[in-house]
Amino acid sequence: MSSKDHLVDWKENEHKTSPTTTGCLWRHVDYGAKDFPRCNYRKNAHDYSKAAEKNIYNIPNFRSPERWVNIWLDRLGPTLTKRGTAVAKSHPSTPASGAWDIDRGDNFTEWKTPYWHNTHHVIACGEIQEAFPDATEQAIILASRWNINEMPNVIILPKQYTVARILKLPTHVPPDGPAEHAGYSRELGKRLNELKAKLAKNKNQTDHKLTDANKDDCRKELEKASSAIRQFIIDSGEKNPGINLDNLKLDSINW
Repeated sequence: MSSKDHLVDWKENEHKTSPTTTGCLWRHVDYGAKDFPRCNYRKNAHDYSKAAEKNIYNIPNFRSPERWVNIWLDRLGPTLTKRGTAVAKSHPSTPASGAWDIDRGDNFTEWKTPYWHNTHHVIACGEIQEAFPDATEQAIILASRWNINEMPNVIILPKQYTVARILKLPTHVPPDGPAEHAGYSRELGKRLNELKAKLAKNKNQTDHKLTDANKDDCRKELEKASSAIRQFIIDSGEKNPGINLDNLKLDSINW
């Protein structure tokens, strides 16, 4: 069996036989799906934020006091699409009433409610596959049981600049901007190559290979990386509310 066949076998069979423990490098489950709980990335991020991050998403709060919210409320107008046409705002205009709360009703169960948002993979599928292109290496990451769709590797980020300003978070792929965060991906790619070199324990080589001997270290390092980058994203939004995710420089993060 080739390495490629092994990955296909892992995705199609391991997910079914070990849904609560399987490793995963793919984004393939939407909100509400119960078959693969570790892979339900949107629900995972939502559940975590409901439990631990109301201070970010429920407003006003210490991060976003009422005076800050009021400054930006009148800017919650129509949003430009890529074609330059205005579309009606898809979010409540009074977030201070609790309409944006992380645990209110159907909020965050789909991407337009209560405002346009994405569940961002801190380390994304494409970036992992760029840093670890060898199918055998990808299989070793899977064998470590690291799951790209689990906390701390996912975070809810608004798509609209004004909403991001109010929440004091970065903006994720704005509706009137590029479809991908190429700059962020490049920054992350450099850091993943450093991580790979660290695992290979030889930073002077460019062909760093993962083995069964360092798969457990690989999982620990990936978890440390996503946790550190996730916190950096939150801190960057508080320091510079509304900054485009694509403009973040990740070289200052330690893990």
